[in-house]
Amino acid sequence: MKRVLTSLLISVLIVPVCWAADRVEQARLVFGSFQSQQNATNWASRLSLRLNVPISAEPMERDDGIWYRVVSERLPLQQLDQLSRTAQAQKLQFWRLLDDTPVLGESIGIGRVNPQAPPQNLLPARSEETLTRSDSQIPPASDDGIVQVLDADLGLESQTFFESGLDGQSKYHPSASFQLDYYRSWDGGAQSFTMSPFFRYDYQDSDRTHFDMREMFWTRVGNDWDLHVGFKQVFWGVTEFNHLVDIINQTDLVENIDGEEKLGQPMVHLSLIRDWGIVDFMVLTGFRERTFPGPSGRLRRALEVETSSADYESGAQQYRIDGAIRWSHNIGPLDFGLYHFSGTSREPEFELRQKDNGNYYLKPYYPVIDQTGFDGQLILGDWAWKIEAISRSGFGDRYAAVTGGFERTLVGVFGGRTDLGLIAEYMWDQRNDDEALTILFEQDLALGTRWQINDVADTQALIGLIWDVQTHETILSVEASRRLGDTWTMLVEGRAFAGANAPGPNEALSELLDADNKLGPLMRDNYLQFEFTRYF
Repeated sequence: MKRVLTSLLISVLIVPVCWAADRVEQARLVFGSFQSQQNATNWASRLSLRLNVPISAEPMERDDGIWYRVVSERLPLQQLDQLSRTAQAQKLQFWRLLDDTPVLGESIGIGRVNPQAPPQNLLPARSEETLTRSDSQIPPASDDGIVQVLDADLGLESQTFFESGLDGQSKYHPSASFQLDYYRSWDGGAQSFTMSPFFRYDYQDSDRTHFDMREMFWTRVGNDWDLHVGFKQVFWGVTEFNHLVDIINQTDLVENIDGEEKLGQPMVHLSLIRDWGIVDFMVLTGFRERTFPGPSGRLRRALEVETSSADYESGAQQYRIDGAIRWSHNIGPLDFGLYHFSGTSREPEFELRQKDNGNYYLKPYYPVIDQTGFDGQLILGDWAWKIEAISRSGFGDRYAAVTGGFERTLVGVFGGRTDLGLIAEYMWDQRNDDEALTILFEQDLALGTRWQINDVADTQALIGLIWDVQTHETILSVEASRRLGDTWTMLVEGRAFAGANAPGPNEALSELLDADNKLGPLMRDNYLQFEFTRYF
């Protein structure tokens, strides 16, 4: 299998070299589409101030009428990469336009993509009825060129479980969250400050009640470089169900079991933008421990995780300085990245320990690892082919893991405005069952469908199924969201677990830690969650 993985990585890396002669030399960034010319013009003028580059609103003919696309001028790829980095630092959403072909069902998203097949996690095309708070409340720059944005989100969440927990935990778990987003730029947009504190209060689980500084960093943008210093969130990866290569930020597991919520990571982050790609250098100054549900929490392991007793391989413990370097590039329809990380693992191992009263618990242990990773996405028409692969040392013998698959986008299904994405991925991990406390996806097939209704309420849904081909354990997940008026959003989320045996109250340790029954502790945790978010 190691030879197969090596051959696969080599072949994927050869593709960009073979296509280099035909690469696109210039492109543009698209920041959304509007049915109202006035809204498009206003948004373009605000972006011009924030990004310090010309942004215009251009008419575009579609089957449902004339739309106005907010787009940058055509730029060489190196300058466009710099503009992309500036827009990402300001949390603006965009996609890269490789040509000027009008696209029905045009979408926007974060990243550099071919518009013929929008990638995952995109928003539908905007109209005057679907302006978000960021669109409608961004003020113009002051006389001295300063731009400031202040937003606040209040979330009210209700988790309802169909059964009491493994240890008798409550069926009903209400909570509330608050996040503040502040952005300020000056010096003609060359310098900026971003801050995003987050707080959640959970009525049942005190370990889920927590505060985190998601982001708080200063940015300096140069002609072909940018520098970020402070708490920051960095995401790597292209697959939907398992982000192998995403390693910079620690997982905030009490927020969501899917592992996509992250803690802020203190760092010094330097990016060099060249015509042959972007090189990122990261010095990670401090380690954040993973969060875990407490004794009263749900969606947790059979045994309590004692976070207060966490141990480290490094003598510096959480004060060890880690590092990462990454090269990323895009050539036509291909986006890829190759990186190396050296530092304390964000994923802990677990040691079985016993308390004085005889009860067992899990003690987190964070080893020092070296991890090399690759991610790539190739857009061919309506198809997006994706792969993430890593090779890691530090968890015993060096091992490899791969997640790969595709997403097919069907635009305007059933003769309407709805876009349907069909997703299939396979997850493989080289480690054996002796690592049962750490491995979740070792040989699993994932299938999903993504619905973009493209209505004025921004209705969308994602349904996914993960099936272990060896143990036949299954996870079914549903996520759906819809805007309620101008200031509210509703999110519906649910999960169901099947194919495993729920442990009894006096189950032996061998059953609780059975590698062929990993989902056993979650079999009583089927749930449905509603969250209403108010934007201020």
